[in-house]
Amino acid sequence: MSVILGISIAHNGGVALVCNGQVKIAIQAERISRKKRQHLYLGRDIELMKNCVQYCLNATGFKYSDIESIGISTHKNVKKINNLDLFKFIGGVPKKYIETYYVPHHFSHMEYIVHYGNLKPGIVLVIDGSGSREKDRHFFNVKEEHHLEMINHINFFGREVISAYWFDGSKSSLIYRFSPSHLISDKSNEDGNSFFQSIGHYWEWASLYCCGSLDEAGKVMGLAAFGEKNGINKNEILSISNNGKLNLNFQQIKKTFKKPNILDLDLSNSKHHQNVAFQVQSETENVILKLLGILKKKYPTDTLYLSGGVALNVVANEKIKNSNLFKNLILNGSVEDNGTAIGAGLSASLNLGYKRNTSPITDYYGRQYNNEEIMEALSLHDFSYKILTKKEIFEFAADLISKEKVLGWFQGGSEFGPRALGNRSIFANPTSSITKHVLDHYMKCRDRYRPYAPVVIEEYANQYFDIDTSSPVMMRNVKVIDKNLIAITHFDGTARVQTVNKKENETLYSLLLEVKKKIGCPILLNTSFNLPGEPIIESPHDALSSFSRGYLDYLILENILISRE
Repeated sequence: MSVILGISIAHNGGVALVCNGQVKIAIQAERISRKKRQHLYLGRDIELMKNCVQYCLNATGFKYSDIESIGISTHKNVKKINNLDLFKFIGGVPKKYIETYYVPHHFSHMEYIVHYGNLKPGIVLVIDGSGSREKDRHFFNVKEEHHLEMINHINFFGREVISAYWFDGSKSSLIYRFSPSHLISDKSNEDGNSFFQSIGHYWEWASLYCCGSLDEAGKVMGLAAFGEKNGINKNEILSISNNGKLNLNFQQIKKTFKKPNILDLDLSNSKHHQNVAFQVQSETENVILKLLGILKKKYPTDTLYLSGGVALNVVANEKIKNSNLFKNLILNGSVEDNGTAIGAGLSASLNLGYKRNTSPITDYYGRQYNNEEIMEALSLHDFSYKILTKKEIFEFAADLISKEKVLGWFQGGSEFGPRALGNRSIFANPTSSITKHVLDHYMKCRDRYRPYAPVVIEEYANQYFDIDTSSPVMMRNVKVIDKNLIAITHFDGTARVQTVNKKENETLYSLLLEVKKKIGCPILLNTSFNLPGEPIIESPHDALSSFSRGYLDYLILENILISRE
């Protein structure tokens, strides 16, 4: 039996445990530290890393002595450490340790997503802010194979920002890479203010310009729906040549955009910033589609895998889906850097000679909490509570939803990625005219222009949304066809939909059936269970802490109903 750790050394770092080629558990560091987008550094943050590793070991029943190998993915400079320091870093010493594998960043993204494709051959496209430095390639003991006809835009002083691989169902080869210079002195980065030629950096710039922070790409995507085509700058800022070379025109940015929202004011009425967001979104879609056209012409296939942080852009994903370039579009919930922990662990497993396995698409990789742990956390608070049967929980929760109450919902193992998928969620009535106002002003404290997402039973989804396939990890953005769903319908008539079936999440499925009896549709407004500025809750203690400081009406922890009364 092989037990392998995967570690993501990144701005939202994480740890995963892989056994016999299957992902057994994974946790983002932010869920342990309670600091949003928690960075992990190799050799630092020792207590946090120990806690993440122990979380994985304790949940699976393995010990430090069982660990055979560690795969490490870094998104910046490679820093190798000796085994003694590495074991101190993770908190324990393996007995039959074989090797540490240092895995290129984009390669980890690639290995993550192909794990969920049932070994279908296809193109794997990875796009993010930036990954490994080209001059660090000799440090990696996991090597990429270059295709003989690879499209090569690699600068020795560059960092990978777009990579494409051909996956043949067993092995991968690099077919395209754009690694521009990251040197500030490089002419292509003139006026870049530390940004360089990267789609991800274009979004970081837009996030900073529109929202006063580098980490608000999701806000910019939501804001783009309010923009207008005739309001954008006529000169392209982001473009790509016919041979796949990206160009981000920093001089045009500097010349044109002079109204940064440094105070992060609500932009619901700012047509200027809405048009900026529209332009960034539109140009991103055009560049990705053009690149995919170039790649598909050279490497014909019906299957596309998407990974990297830009793959969280559900609007662009839908444009790809509707382009009919590919019949099969494979996505999963942890395509950003936390997922490279899984990718690095899987890569180490393969390099040790273990069989490549696959898994159904899922992002439920957290540990389960038992009633004893819940009761222990509950004893620290002075809340009223009732212990109910599962059937009673579903009926009570559905009744509360019909009465326009807002619930905190804690069930099973947590989601690994950035989106709550019904295990660490806040649920509300999607048909109520007051739901969005209540959430925006009293619970989530969000800008008015930002939409909320629905979760729907899969077999009913096409009655309410223009969707013909499943969307289990909320990576599709589709038209809403039921006008009653006002709380989850965005300004442009779309929603970032999650579908669920009984096999994927029986508890959520059962709740939605009860909701259908009460409000007429098997749909809930589903948003992440957290207070503003905090990561999604992980433990019963986190849930109760959030509930005590917030304004949720009720909290349901497994089969325990908690109220303020």
